[in-house]
Amino acid sequence: MNRTLILCAHGSTAPRGRAAFAGLVNAVRREAQDLDVVDAFIDEQVPLVAEVVRETSGPRAVVPLLLAYDRPVSVDIVQASHLDPAVSVTAPLGPDWVLAEVGVRRLFEAGARSDDTIVLAAATASDERAVSDVGKAARLLSAVWGGRVHVGTLGGPDTPLADAVDVARAYGRRVVVSSYLLSHGAAHEAMGEAGADVVTQPFLDGGPPDPRLVSLVLARARVPAAAGLDAAPRWGGASSTV
Repeated sequence: MNRTLILCAHGSTAPRGRAAFAGLVNAVRREAQDLDVVDAFIDEQVPLVAEVVRETSGPRAVVPLLLAYDRPVSVDIVQASHLDPAVSVTAPLGPDWVLAEVGVRRLFEAGARSDDTIVLAAATASDERAVSDVGKAARLLSAVWGGRVHVGTLGGPDTPLADAVDVARAYGRRVVVSSYLLSHGAAHEAMGEAGADVVTQPFLDGGPPDPRLVSLVLARARVPAAAGLDAAPRWGGASSTV
């Protein structure tokens, strides 16, 4: 019996976002001949993760396709995994060096220049652990990009994105928002309304998924789930700039 890999994401109401996620699942499936790869969602789309856990059997690993800790989503995923002791939950996708590398690729594709002011934009950071993860993502992006990176989010305790863009204007340079999102949807549209000069495409931009993203998913799947969503926080406090 093959081990089952459950790729779990936020659902999306945007056809482009749904298609991008399906493309990632299919790419992982092609690369993982030894795994049964299935998709699952928290909301907006079916099947829901608890339903997938109930309808599958044997050893299963849930890979949360999250770029930062999301407490409401994490609770749902962990509760679903507790329905069967054969189910484990891996660490989420991000933050990770791979995401920083793909993020820099998106910056270049968007025409970002070395003298631009960069703002990493994330969706709602629900609590301090999420803020820490987003801060970590910004530090990684800064290291790969080779310059300062500010942080703004669409909600939560961190700096609001519109405020971060306003602060970035003080440098007198063009402001480029680096979209820290997996796919297109309402969050990406909101980033486009924050007042930046340029907004990059999300990690899944509608074309074939970057092979590095596929490898990252498989790397999460093949590592013991000791650092999954119900583990202790992995990093310390965050700051709004790097």
